[in-house]
Amino acid sequence: MTTTFPPSPQSNRNKLFLIVLGLITIITLSYLFLSYLDTPEYSQMPGIQSGDRILVIAPHPDDESLAAGGLIKKARDMNATVTVVVMTDGSSAATPEELSQYLEKNNKNNSTEISELRHEEALNALSKLSVNESNIIFLGYPDTGLKTLFEDYWDPDKLYTSNTPFNNFDHSPYNFTYQQNATYTGGNVAGNLKQIITDFKPTIIITPDGLDEHRDHWATNAFVMYSAAATNFKGKIYTYLIHKGGTKWPSPPNYQPSLNLTPPPELQNFDVNCIENPLTADEEKTKEEAINSYGLPLSLTKGYLKSFIRINELFATPQPVNVQFINDNNFSKTGMPQSSFEDVRYDYNTKTLKTSDEMSSVGVARDDKNFYIIIAAAHDINRELVYRCHFRFLENGQFKRLDVKVQNGTAEYEKKSVNSIEVEMNATVEVQGDMLVLKLPLNVFKNSSFLMMNTDVSDKEGQLMDLSAWRELEIDSGINLIEP
Repeated sequence: MTTTFPPSPQSNRNKLFLIVLGLITIITLSYLFLSYLDTPEYSQMPGIQSGDRILVIAPHPDDESLAAGGLIKKARDMNATVTVVVMTDGSSAATPEELSQYLEKNNKNNSTEISELRHEEALNALSKLSVNESNIIFLGYPDTGLKTLFEDYWDPDKLYTSNTPFNNFDHSPYNFTYQQNATYTGGNVAGNLKQIITDFKPTIIITPDGLDEHRDHWATNAFVMYSAAATNFKGKIYTYLIHKGGTKWPSPPNYQPSLNLTPPPELQNFDVNCIENPLTADEEKTKEEAINSYGLPLSLTKGYLKSFIRINELFATPQPVNVQFINDNNFSKTGMPQSSFEDVRYDYNTKTLKTSDEMSSVGVARDDKNFYIIIAAAHDINRELVYRCHFRFLENGQFKRLDVKVQNGTAEYEKKSVNSIEVEMNATVEVQGDMLVLKLPLNVFKNSSFLMMNTDVSDKEGQLMDLSAWRELEIDSGINLIEP
């Protein structure tokens, strides 16, 4: 007679453990497999040649090392020439109290100016990357002021006065700047960049991306786009991101030197042509040494700067928007034109912004007579808000601008600068459900060799709420413009 004993409790527990372990293994492998499938593939940046001349544009001291420290190291190892331009004085990196505490903690002279400290940190960082001091250019414009210079203070007789704790000037007071005592105007910024591009003759320009959410970064992109076009630059332009989605990117945060840098989630399925620069162990180590030279921002950002120490760097190649020709301007019926781009910015003022007020996408189109700007919102257009469309273009080699304000169903031109053009034909606006359609005469742009545009939305009090990136537009040069 065979006696059958019931399974022991320990045996049951072992079986349960094995089942759970198996399920965890299956789930983990499935997750890794799906993650692998979802990982975007990037083309690699073309190899740097010894004859390359690379111009790296940094809005603030440290941006060049965060975004392109590995690339700079790679280029210098190949004996390529690298020049770095630092746009601002970096003076908004700390409050007076934070600066004082940092100087005291690090046994530095308590009377050290923040601009001097930032200048010194940049020189130290770039020396680690083998960039000679003679190839480092400091423009000295006001930290957090580049947006205002590009949009509102362009003219030579309209100076911008900075109002930050360490900078209350209307000119660059520093003895280490490219143009001594340069007044704070957008025209001077562009003039400096055009002269640098003309003199240096770069084959590659590295600059912030227009989708970066820091106003100095996207304004730098706008300045560089214009300056490159004005100097007939024919080389390659690569853009980089530093600020995206508040503090949610890079992800995972902090020091992760064995991981890849991946695009922010909202850009992974977006029309962005990512280019990867893989780093060798030596390039990553040298980049880390450069970043560690920035003691002041490192002490205040809780590991954020070290989030960029990864085994790769990411760049993008800007793509102009080819303006679609249309036969039907009823966009509520036809939908957004093919020449549209999504608004993927972190909202400027989330306290006052409602979901229905946010721009979800912007489109451009044209027929034989008219140019259309289509702003799509999440829900019906709020007529009380102020929508603006801004154009900058080169006309017979001269920089021109056109700014159009839309509110309460009416469109009007705004004269913002001496180079604002005068348009005889009125702009008109129509609301089509969740779309606002602005119509301009097409012949406004008939002589333009370069055209860029952005849009924004503000509340009635003028508080900026949302904006799109500056984008270069291409209008078919073969179109038959019909005079009004």
